[in-house]
Amino acid sequence: MGTKGRVGVWTSHAGVRARWRMRVVAPVVLVAAVAIPFSATAGSARVKSAAKPVVKVGMITPLTGPLASQPDVKDALLASIAAFNKRGGVGTNHARLQADVCDTRGDANGEVACARQMVDDGVVATLNDLTYNNPAGVVDILEKAGIPRVGVGPTALAEFQSSFSYPISAGIIATYLGVAAGFNQDSHTKICLIRTDAPTGATFKGFLTPSFKAIGVDIICDVSVATGATDYAPYIAEIQRENPDAVLISHTDSVATQLISAMAQLNAKIPMGGSAATFKMATLQKYRSITKGTVFSDSFPYPAQVNVKKFPGLKRYFADMKASGKKDLSAANLKPTAFPAWISTLAFVDVTKNLDSFTPATIIQALQSAKDIDLLGLTPLWTPSTPGFSVFKSSSNHYVYISRFDGKNIVTNKTPIDITQYFK
Repeated sequence: MGTKGRVGVWTSHAGVRARWRMRVVAPVVLVAAVAIPFSATAGSARVKSAAKPVVKVGMITPLTGPLASQPDVKDALLASIAAFNKRGGVGTNHARLQADVCDTRGDANGEVACARQMVDDGVVATLNDLTYNNPAGVVDILEKAGIPRVGVGPTALAEFQSSFSYPISAGIIATYLGVAAGFNQDSHTKICLIRTDAPTGATFKGFLTPSFKAIGVDIICDVSVATGATDYAPYIAEIQRENPDAVLISHTDSVATQLISAMAQLNAKIPMGGSAATFKMATLQKYRSITKGTVFSDSFPYPAQVNVKKFPGLKRYFADMKASGKKDLSAANLKPTAFPAWISTLAFVDVTKNLDSFTPATIIQALQSAKDIDLLGLTPLWTPSTPGFSVFKSSSNHYVYISRFDGKNIVTNKTPIDITQYFK
């Protein structure tokens, strides 16, 4: 039975499933036909390939809507799965990964509908989930089904404290602590928080303040920017009246672009910082006179070619994205939002490499027993069962890297910071 409105690579519609399989299988068959003359041997090889077991993994994310992920997130997951399938698949039986992507549209009902889709479609785990309007509802559905979430981007305590959540990133709070540490290194100790006007945003400053103080940074002002704003000059004026050393932008990349454009027009040169997803590279480069020195933080090195020498594991990421042939995943167009889907797939494949049977229960067992997983040196060795910090019980990765925009590229410092020291 199909479900109206689903957006996915696999759905329960037989016709859609058949078309998806044709898109994946047809190029493989074509390559095989070109490489090897048709014979009984070639036919046998195709039969063996088709007989490989399928491991279905899902992703719940807002591909459309007012606070949507970039469309390249879906393409990045498909490219990642294709690359790992080509390298031998997953588990001891070299099973073939299959993706089930559901667009929540950034809607509370859409999020729980996607969670139900994961259960109905029989996924054994989800990768790189992002839910922010009804995360507790999603947790409730997936926990009852026993489905683990690898690489989930937690946005609420329900996700951080769920025993089925296995984030690889230390999370957005850790990201902002890394930015604060970068500000402190640059002697910017009085900062202004620029955030969304969402109801939950009103408590954000109070939540960050104790840890920021432990770093040596004070949040002296809190500016709420409406998502649909058209005039940004009043926000810039408000910030200037407070005279901060720097601003932490916690908003969408489109709002950040408008803020930076207004700052340039008003000649307001205020140092900035935020997550990698908040700033478009084109915006940073266009307004480099005011964006140079912008501080970034994440649990992984910023995925740019300039950082490959210090972090060679990025080579495989770039190669896997390029191999997809997708324009949005080409070196010229690749955005940092694509990276989490790839490293979540890498983590899933590494954690389950010794499994011969894939069920939610066997995957959870593998996650709980795995130790010192090497994610190609792109984060310190990862043990998924490591206890989290503060209220973030599931955050087993406690490290972030600091990066800065040098006027041309975003360059990452090779030494990560353990953010648990800032939670007392």
